[in-house]
Amino acid sequence: MTANALAALGLSEKDVVDTYIYVLARYLVIRQERIDIAEEAVDYNVIKFNELGKAEFVNPNLDVAYLEAWFAVDETTPVVLEVPKVEGRYYTAQIMDEWADILYNVNERNLPDCPHGRFALCLAGSNPTIPDGAFRLDLPSRKAKMLARVERKGDDQGALALQHQFRIVKSREPEIVPAVEIPMFSNKELIAVDAFSQPMLDQVLDSAPDNMKLAPGMQKQARDIAAFIAKAEDNRAAIDAIIRQKAIPGLVQFVRSYGDKRGGWIATTGKETGFGEDFWFRAAANFAGIWWNNNQEVVYFIGEADAAGTPLDGDSVYVLDFKPEDLPAKHVNAYWSLTLMSLPDYRVVPNRLDRFNFNNRSQFQFEPDGSLKLHLASELPDGVPESNWLPCPKGRPFTLNLRTYVPKAEILSGEYYVPPIVKTA
Repeated sequence: MTANALAALGLSEKDVVDTYIYVLARYLVIRQERIDIAEEAVDYNVIKFNELGKAEFVNPNLDVAYLEAWFAVDETTPVVLEVPKVEGRYYTAQIMDEWADILYNVNERNLPDCPHGRFALCLAGSNPTIPDGAFRLDLPSRKAKMLARVERKGDDQGALALQHQFRIVKSREPEIVPAVEIPMFSNKELIAVDAFSQPMLDQVLDSAPDNMKLAPGMQKQARDIAAFIAKAEDNRAAIDAIIRQKAIPGLVQFVRSYGDKRGGWIATTGKETGFGEDFWFRAAANFAGIWWNNNQEVVYFIGEADAAGTPLDGDSVYVLDFKPEDLPAKHVNAYWSLTLMSLPDYRVVPNRLDRFNFNNRSQFQFEPDGSLKLHLASELPDGVPESNWLPCPKGRPFTLNLRTYVPKAEILSGEYYVPPIVKTA
């Protein structure tokens, strides 16, 4: 009867799965907003300067001085962001909407005529007074997230100095709507049928516009499902079963199989400017590493399996064998890094070396022919130089994220690909 009733709404099981994935992306951003704002001394329109090398968050990039902020504006109140002049090292001020879609990357590549200076963030359609000389950036809603990065590049003092030259200037306090109250959840135990509970669902969907063209249809389906589960407990149980048995495993599988897959790696190419209409990719990005950036800034190579397709685990030993011509430093215009994290939380793995990643400044021992072998294991393998060893968690699954910042054309086209993840023991 439940299946027939669902069909009477014009919805299939696939529609339920897709609609859940669609709304989950927004729940993941709200979760992050609530986590961020709950932190001591963090507030809207206040920059949080992260400690260098701090790894206590999801999918960290340890090669940059991070700073982040939640912007809040209203019809009469803009916020001014001051971006310093940065030369000789990678930087960007990445600004995203409330679905985590990228609005702007403030840097010399995207804004060559205004790569630094004052930027007035304004609510789209508003006409507030902004400072003379400020470059206007419109926001589609009253809030936006900034994640800015300044490459450390072996000069932490210089990176810190630049990090603290980013400033937010407020003329007055805007009217700020608190984040929607939602049940907090983890990646291990995602919100399920409760995502369609009313009136929470309406509050979630109404809290921020979605620029995807498919948004009106998806949001109507979400509200139809909410009405359906409210009619009977059997309906609620049926939707919950679809989410737990189909949608959530489907999301995990999507993360593991998205895009160009070779040798155990998945490359996030094909997203040069943003999510487009790909709501599955948006949810996956928000789930696995929120605040994903586009391909013009970075291509991510994600590894959760070896070349044979077996999930990576800390009881095995793996090697990445880079031929001289395949060294990642030769294929980027900025820098590269390789970070190892545990699953399903995407956090770095504590180890006796306090080594969580490799990058273009790591002091490796190269082979006589100029090639490079990087080893992944819970303990240092016999005969392997410690400089080339990245510790992994014994008895636990893990994932790899190889970032290529400002990738060259051969990465964007797929002509270049990182070497396979080969299990050796």
